[in-house]
Amino acid sequence: MNRSQFVSTISGLLIFLWVYAAVIKLIDFDRSRGEMLSQPLAPWLEKILVWLVPMAELFTAILLLYSRTKLYGLFLSSLLLISFSIYISLVINSVFNRIPCSCGGVLKNMSWETHLVFNLCFLALALYATFHSLKERRNMGKDF
Repeated sequence: MNRSQFVSTISGLLIFLWVYAAVIKLIDFDRSRGEMLSQPLAPWLEKILVWLVPMAELFTAILLLYSRTKLYGLFLSSLLLISFSIYISLVINSVFNRIPCSCGGVLKNMSWETHLVFNLCFLALALYATFHSLKERRNMGKDF
């Protein structure tokens, strides 16, 4: 498998991850909303994140679908994974008083440490694909 095929495979995995995560949140929206509203965040931010997180996940998946926007989707994937990993790291280090998990599906059954490793693996893949795609665009004489 060459690098371009590997980047396509990574993009496919990220699409699956983002669609799965968003759909789980939207299917059981009442539970997801309740957990998000009990996060150790400012109440105004919790209300925004209830919708922003699944919409950002779906938007990222859509960007990854098309070659013209794939690089943006890879950047956004990396940003989301970094954000989620920082949050999980704060949870693991007992920065918050309470920790309701707003994850769903398979991820809800993972320990925080396992979830962090899962995120960091996907982050490594996203960063690899991002840097490879950026390098490929530069070699073709295209700007970001």
